[in-house]
Amino acid sequence: MSAFRRTFKFLPSLHRHALPKTGYRSYTGCYDNPHSPYSRPRQIISSSISTSYGTADQVRISSHFHTSPPRHSSVIPFKLSDIGEGIAEVTIKEWYVDVGDEVYQFDNICEVQSDKATVTITSRYDGKISAIHFGVDDICKVGQALVDIEVTDAEVENLKPSVNAKTPAEEPTVVSPKVIEVERKEILAAPAVRKLAADNKVDLSLVPGTGKGGRITKEDITKFISSTVQAVPPYQPNYTESTRGSTADESPEIGSIPTAHFYNTPPSSIASTEDTVRSSRNDQVIEIKGIAKVMVSTMTAAQAVPRFTFHDEYNVNNLLKLKKYMKETGKQNNVKITFMSFLIKAASEVLLQYPMINAHVNADCTAITYKASHNIGIATDTPHGLMVPNIKNVQDLSIVDIAMELARLKDLSAANRLSTTDVTGGTFSLSNVGAVGGTYATPMLVVPEVCIGAFGKVQTRPAFNKDGDVVASNIMSVSWSGDHRVLDGATVARYSNTLRDIVENPGKLLFTLK
Repeated sequence: MSAFRRTFKFLPSLHRHALPKTGYRSYTGCYDNPHSPYSRPRQIISSSISTSYGTADQVRISSHFHTSPPRHSSVIPFKLSDIGEGIAEVTIKEWYVDVGDEVYQFDNICEVQSDKATVTITSRYDGKISAIHFGVDDICKVGQALVDIEVTDAEVENLKPSVNAKTPAEEPTVVSPKVIEVERKEILAAPAVRKLAADNKVDLSLVPGTGKGGRITKEDITKFISSTVQAVPPYQPNYTESTRGSTADESPEIGSIPTAHFYNTPPSSIASTEDTVRSSRNDQVIEIKGIAKVMVSTMTAAQAVPRFTFHDEYNVNNLLKLKKYMKETGKQNNVKITFMSFLIKAASEVLLQYPMINAHVNADCTAITYKASHNIGIATDTPHGLMVPNIKNVQDLSIVDIAMELARLKDLSAANRLSTTDVTGGTFSLSNVGAVGGTYATPMLVVPEVCIGAFGKVQTRPAFNKDGDVVASNIMSVSWSGDHRVLDGATVARYSNTLRDIVENPGKLLFTLK
């Protein structure tokens, strides 16, 4: 007994698991008292030691003692993945986690601002945040670790790529219906992954799983979406109260021109910087980042393209007569219908006659691609800077549908919540100088697009009618810029003349709509 006591005193850590809080000395004393409530633990303790860890002498020379098997964990760096569209870095806008927080798959980690849009980064692992490597407004490059996540070894094992997992390049391009049916039965994916696939209309049978046993993860879905050129489905309008607007205005509202110096009121980000400069007596060096940095790259690319500019004027007297009907139709559909909605639809109809204007040119200008979809970008003035979201498949939309999309994109732009889909895939762009009081402009191309137009404000000016009388006419100035490598001035002039004919005679649009 005394030998056991001496041995037991070398194990002060044992009382955490097997002894009462009074410590090992009180506990060892109970062996001499047959009436003690702890008289039986001698058998239990000696059995535990001899069964799991050997004899008492063996335990004494051991450097570690555990009453249960240890739980191993690993720290995994959660890296910023390639989110496509050539994005190399992002700006951290907001953190949703802190060190020590428990996270699960698909929980929000942070919000980042890329060159294209705002993106919410979600967790790929279940675990605990052990480190955060960037602060708000810091720049994180693709491949750098955003956070470190402590996960169990079992979780790490589940995340190991399966030996039999196929890469996208190994996927067969043509499969029989029988094979597809078999693959669907063997799809391994969590409910959250299936929901993500359903929301993005992704067929899980076509997605190669890189998880354990071929399990499909969220990262597999996002990579599949970014690497696959998918046809954008026609926009389905959702008439909700949130898109309700006020009465239409005479100016073609929504959007702005793609140059910062045209701002009538500076965006909040620019205004706050100017306030900082005014409050200091010293020069201030302000880093160009975020959306302003995007403007640097896009305008630099545009300036490298030889372009020409064409100006014209449209008489919008007849278009203004539709103001009453626009207002009534807007109320019926809970949407604000502006002249810009009409102009976008009219521009799309004319693009059907001039497909070379709705096109992309490759980087070395050796090929031009005529785009089937009319994804018309709208240069938009936001508190965060210039954004150019685009309306997908305008050729398939009604004017009411277009008005709904304009309202949606305007709200998302103001909140800096545009998705990557909203700001990519554009084929032709329009700007609205008139919204801030401008007349003529020299719009900059949105490369690789080959043409862009800018509508000026409507002005009432004296003009001669067909009888030679001087009458008041409502005139809207229009400016076009084209890539002179693939477009000539005559083509753009003919496009503008055809559009002017529809704008000045809105009824003609009815005969071209499908």
